[in-house]
Amino acid sequence: MDVVKAIGKYLNAPVGTVCYNTDKVLTTVLDKENVEGFATIILRLASKSGAKMTPEQILLSYQWLEHMAMYANQAVTNPTFAKSFLQGINKALAANTYLTGQFLTITDIAAYHVLYPLIERLSVTEQESLLYVCRWSKHIQAQPRVCTNRPPLPLHTLTLSILAPVAH
Repeated sequence: MDVVKAIGKYLNAPVGTVCYNTDKVLTTVLDKENVEGFATIILRLASKSGAKMTPEQILLSYQWLEHMAMYANQAVTNPTFAKSFLQGINKALAANTYLTGQFLTITDIAAYHVLYPLIERLSVTEQESLLYVCRWSKHIQAQPRVCTNRPPLPLHTLTLSILAPVAH
């Protein structure tokens, strides 16, 4: 719920009352229409705000957002799973600057907010082993309006500074 609210704030778009329905699916009402599911809500907010995405970016966004929705809660409560979860994302980011390719989308902003508690707990050694996730995080938190509710993640190790500079 907090991520949906953060995305609404980032896009300057009203999110309505966000809650879980009787089937335990995240739900809100946008433009008098019931919208269900984390990915659907995020992508509808992006579309409503005028964000342009290619059909490929929309499909990749949906996949990434569903992936985050399915596994992030388990990763927060299980450190072993969190490491594996972040390693999978790290591998995907080795070939791309952002989750859906070479351009920032709302998917990256939403994923950053979902992953924040996991990345925040990383030791310096773990940060350096997840170089691409940390590089990506530095890119995202350098965007205006991303870190309005929380401080930027402290990703300032020597290896990250040399191999993953934030300037892009």
